[in-house]
Amino acid sequence: MPLDPQVIEIYKNRKTAQASYSIDDMRKNADLTFNDSIKEPDIYRTEDMVICGYIPIRIYTPSKAVNLPVMLYFHGGGFVMHNIASHDSLCRKLSNELEFAVVFVGYRLAPEYKYPACMEDAYLSLEWVHKNAVNFGWDNTRIYLAGDSAGATICASLSLKARDNNGPRISAQVLFYGMFGASGNGSESMEKFGGGEYVLPREMSDWCMEQFIPADVNRDDCYLYPAKAIDSSVLPRTLVVTGEYDPLRDDGEEYFRILKNSGNDVRLIRMDGMMHGFMLYWNRLDRAKALIKYIAEWIGQ
Repeated sequence: MPLDPQVIEIYKNRKTAQASYSIDDMRKNADLTFNDSIKEPDIYRTEDMVICGYIPIRIYTPSKAVNLPVMLYFHGGGFVMHNIASHDSLCRKLSNELEFAVVFVGYRLAPEYKYPACMEDAYLSLEWVHKNAVNFGWDNTRIYLAGDSAGATICASLSLKARDNNGPRISAQVLFYGMFGASGNGSESMEKFGGGEYVLPREMSDWCMEQFIPADVNRDDCYLYPAKAIDSSVLPRTLVVTGEYDPLRDDGEEYFRILKNSGNDVRLIRMDGMMHGFMLYWNRLDRAKALIKYIAEWIGQ
């Protein structure tokens, strides 16, 4: 279908894609665009703290209820940018809509901390939530994962690692437009939408991965690219979300097929008319709002 009119409205004043990239410029521009200082929507309580000695988290609590399910949220940004402020309103919305406690994890970013630093932080955070859940009134038998873009990749990697290491059980995961290493840069969607018109130019994606991946890392490492796993079975119930106009669309949909063919309980939703990163505009996109409601229904099934 055509690009959603609400997406067109967002993009009408957007500058053309940069010809070159720097960490400082990308982070500065991301902060100017996305950092949410309004603190909306309203939520019962938020709390900032540091766990495991160095990992910042923000806890979102929707009500006074006890024994709440808990969701760890991992942000996108190509492994090099974004932070708690950029995803604050989305985490508030998810916590309220799902009636979950949401724990936003501020994992270490590249290039200062290359792979596998963020994956290590994710696993430590999962163990911390499982161990400390009772102290916060959470149910550690109902732990969920969600993430967008790089954060979706982290979720998929974390699910593999938890399975392989007999770690805490993950009830389900929601993967918004991640990069899983299933189809590579030669996919139809990358060829069609990787020119820079819709948030994620191929050049930017490649540049971010260069900052993130050390030169000596095996590109077939399944914790780097979860689609490379030899065994993709016995993974959590999964919702894979892709955007019609996203260069990463085909990679996500191929990962869905890998999970399905491996016997997992997995569902795919392609969001018509949407671009990469659309969840950060949830409050301006009716389809994103509807998707959040659908996620609450899917989790409750």
